[in-house]
Amino acid sequence: MKKYLFWVGILLIIVVFVSGCGMKRPYMANQPAALKPSEGKALVNFMRPSGYARAASFSIWDGDKLIGMSFGKESFQYECDPGKHLFITWSEYKSPLEADLLPNRVYYVLLRIRMGMWRGRLHFIPINKEHELWNEALSSYSLLPNYAFDRQYLVDLENKNKQKILDYLNSYDNEVKGTKHVNYLRPEDGVNLE
Repeated sequence: MKKYLFWVGILLIIVVFVSGCGMKRPYMANQPAALKPSEGKALVNFMRPSGYARAASFSIWDGDKLIGMSFGKESFQYECDPGKHLFITWSEYKSPLEADLLPNRVYYVLLRIRMGMWRGRLHFIPINKEHELWNEALSSYSLLPNYAFDRQYLVDLENKNKQKILDYLNSYDNEVKGTKHVNYLRPEDGVNLE
C-alpha cells in the first residue's frame, strides 16, 4: 500500500508540474512580432529560446519601469525612445544591461538562464550581426511566440517592487556601474530594417 501511495504521489507531482508549465497567463497575449519600430522609436527584442526552467519567470525593468516578464521559449518586444536605458533583471543575481539606442533601429537581446545557488540566474546577451549567436537570435525571433503584457498588471507589479528597484538603482550607481558585471548594447548593434 505504501508503494502504491508513493507512486500516486509522484504521478500527482508530475501532473501538477507539467500543467503548470503550460499554464495560461491572463496578463499576456500572443501577438505577431513587429518588424520595425514606430517612426523615431527603437525596438528591443528580448528572447529566451531555452526551455530550461521554462515556467520560471523573471521581471525585466527599464530603470524603475517594469517592461515585461521572461518565460522559457517565449519572447517579447519593447518599443521605447532612443537614448540611454538600463535594463535590469534579477532573482538571486542582478543582471544589468546598459543600452544606448538609436531611432528606427531594431535590437536583439538573448536571455540565458543558469542555475544559481538557490534559483535560476537570468543573463542578458546583447546580439549584433558579428556575434556568434546572431543566427540563433534571428531564428528565435521568427520561431518563438511573441507576447504583449497587460500594462495595468505591470504597473501593479511595478508598484509592489518599487522600493526594491530604487534601492538597486542606487547601489548600481555606487557599486556596479563600470564593473565586469555589466553588459552593453551599443548604438551600432541595432539593425536598420528600412
